[in-house]
Amino acid sequence: MALLRKKPATPDALAIAREMDQFDLLIEDLDSEYGQGWLGAGLDDALTQIAGLDPDATECVILAVQRADEGELDPYVGIVTAAKARGLPVLLVVEELTATALHRLVRAGADEFTPYPMPEGVLAETLEKMRVASHQPAHVGDISARRGMILPVQGIAGGVGATTLAVNLAWEMAQAPRKASRKVCIIDLNLQFGSVATYLDLARREATMQLLTEPQGHDRAAIGDAMVTYGKKLSVLTAPPDTVPFEIVENEDIRRILDVAATTHDFVIVDMPSVLVGWTSVVLEMAETYFAVMELDMRCAQNMLRFLRALKAEDLPLEKVQYVMNRAPGGLTGGGKGRVKRMAESLGIEYNVMLPDGGKAVMNAADQGVPLAEGASGNALRKEVRKIAGSLAELAEKQQTDAI
Repeated sequence: MALLRKKPATPDALAIAREMDQFDLLIEDLDSEYGQGWLGAGLDDALTQIAGLDPDATECVILAVQRADEGELDPYVGIVTAAKARGLPVLLVVEELTATALHRLVRAGADEFTPYPMPEGVLAETLEKMRVASHQPAHVGDISARRGMILPVQGIAGGVGATTLAVNLAWEMAQAPRKASRKVCIIDLNLQFGSVATYLDLARREATMQLLTEPQGHDRAAIGDAMVTYGKKLSVLTAPPDTVPFEIVENEDIRRILDVAATTHDFVIVDMPSVLVGWTSVVLEMAETYFAVMELDMRCAQNMLRFLRALKAEDLPLEKVQYVMNRAPGGLTGGGKGRVKRMAESLGIEYNVMLPDGGKAVMNAADQGVPLAEGASGNALRKEVRKIAGSLAELAEKQQTDAI
């Protein structure tokens, strides 16, 4: 049957699928969100139902698409086009759809998409986001009204704990109160030996490689499809499964990926390679602040001098760099405090962040594939990273308030 429920006088939402009964979890979520106020339709009468909707009374059109539908996408594209022509927002609910098919539907005008089955609360969160967006003025060239902070983390030498900071900072940022509706992602740009996936026990995805090698695919749909989710709260773009040269991506590729991520997330944590590459300048220019992580040793001191000279030579914004001393001497008293002070003076910098040595618990959490908050919540390093996350959240809220 095309109509799956009694037609409301004026539906709050219209849900469309080839076979709606194959989306039973979506039906439950719609019942929870709208009660009896939503209407279900099949493909055959979808256009007729859309034509009869009152755009002032109906909140959105929800289009459910399965992998099996990819061979006949034209009806779905027509539905998206018709809904947008009536001024109705469109939410895609997709089950194992390829990036190519999702890209086509988004290009047709769909406003948002979410995977099926959806984690608990995702439908309500996405609909609320669409409601907010519908009441905000549109800006030419914007993908959405959201403009998140880009926060890269780079190790000045290998093994200084940059990925540990990036992963745990991203997870702490994602721990927002429900009312805050904070969206956070972490992007692993260490294309050769990135280990964000390892630290979170996630599989590296071939979709990342496709994203990097097909510049025309750097849109909202392709990037969203390439991401995986950790703990239902944190979106992750892993490094590719195999090592690839850094030159595989150009400056504009990185710029587009970060730009899309920032328009769909409040905070974008970027795990950078410990070497300077052609597009490091792009990331620094786009960053809100750029964390440079080092330790108290001669290797890091020499590398930091090279790093600073390189940035100055290219006239890059050094003022964005936050200098992080990891595994700082305990208590910073006596000889340890003096060594830190002398290194800062010799480099001409000031340490903005001092991180304690988290001990074996840090490596254990990484080996288990969990953030410190999950594996060692009372760890001193975790507590300090949590403070940083709180400060960044406060800064973002202040910027939003000032903008208003």
